[in-house]
Amino acid sequence: MAVNTINEAKAEFSSYILSLREGTFEVGMSGTVKVDEQDTKRRRRPQERTELTRNRLIKAGQQLFPERGFDAVSVRDLEASAGVKRNVLAYHFGDKEHLWMASTDAIFGEMRTEFEQRLAIMKEVSGQDALAFIVRFYVYFHARNPRLSRLMSQEATLESWRLSYLIDRHIRPSTQQMEKLVQETEGLSREAFVHWYYIMISSTSTIFSFAAECEALFGVDPCKDEMVERHAEMLVSMLLNKR
Repeated sequence: MAVNTINEAKAEFSSYILSLREGTFEVGMSGTVKVDEQDTKRRRRPQERTELTRNRLIKAGQQLFPERGFDAVSVRDLEASAGVKRNVLAYHFGDKEHLWMASTDAIFGEMRTEFEQRLAIMKEVSGQDALAFIVRFYVYFHARNPRLSRLMSQEATLESWRLSYLIDRHIRPSTQQMEKLVQETEGLSREAFVHWYYIMISSTSTIFSFAAECEALFGVDPCKDEMVERHAEMLVSMLLNKR
């Protein structure tokens, strides 16, 4: 074989190796199969499965923790509800405590996301109208998402690391903003705001988390659109003396 031919063969082989490393290897005449695309797809599948499993565990936590409370839910309960194998929770979250945090973050995250989607509306109003908007938002949200109030019914009765986590991460920041708005709008003192706050929180959520009782007692579904709207208007009137 001539020297030039050998050199050309070496160059072609080097180009082949380089194309593999850079992901530009061409196969046949019909088109290009990029190695990096194939490798990305292979990596993506395990990543997608990992994300799917994590989401299933989080959704199981969103359901079970508000219903039963942290102590009454076992790791196996969570894995069974998520439809995953044993010990998968430990692999993805380490322990039940970290899954609880991820699940409660997701519950409060739903509320934050919905509120942020409506910030443009709130920027158009001020004073009592802004406060009325917040009250209505709480009503509409709890009507669709009773898990949050059920979660707080489980966690708010005793001091624990979980209650501290919820307050520091989710509750205190929004409550401080609400307190400022209520003081500016209604002229309430700090002590008076404490009462206003708990009246508002309980009255915007209890009827929906107690939906089964409401239906059994009064024969009405509180989550129907007309009931939700009537409840919101009544609370705005009562809490803000606004008709």
